[in-house]
Amino acid sequence: MTTKVSVNPGACKRNVIIYANKLNSKVILNIESDCPSVVELSKKISEISIKEMAKRMDNNIVYKAASEAKLHPTCPVPLAILKAIEAEFGLALKKDVKILFMD
Repeated sequence: MTTKVSVNPGACKRNVIIYANKLNSKVILNIESDCPSVVELSKKISEISIKEMAKRMDNNIVYKAASEAKLHPTCPVPLAILKAIEAEFGLALKKDVKILFMD
């Protein structure tokens, strides 16, 4: 079954939908977005293994590709991609993640 994640990245108001589909020991990604940087990112990470997903941030394929695609440092899309992959592998519950500014 495919994991589908919608990302509301905040101020930029760009739309992002992430589809993660487990195929054997890899997850196949399909990312739809009206953000040129996220589109560029999606070209670099079409499939990811569990081993690649679990690497530390400084050596993680998603974060490296996000840097190469020139995503803003606080863009939540790389995290959302990893959460989708983690859920698709059955390593995490499909629960929402929130960042809330408190006044």
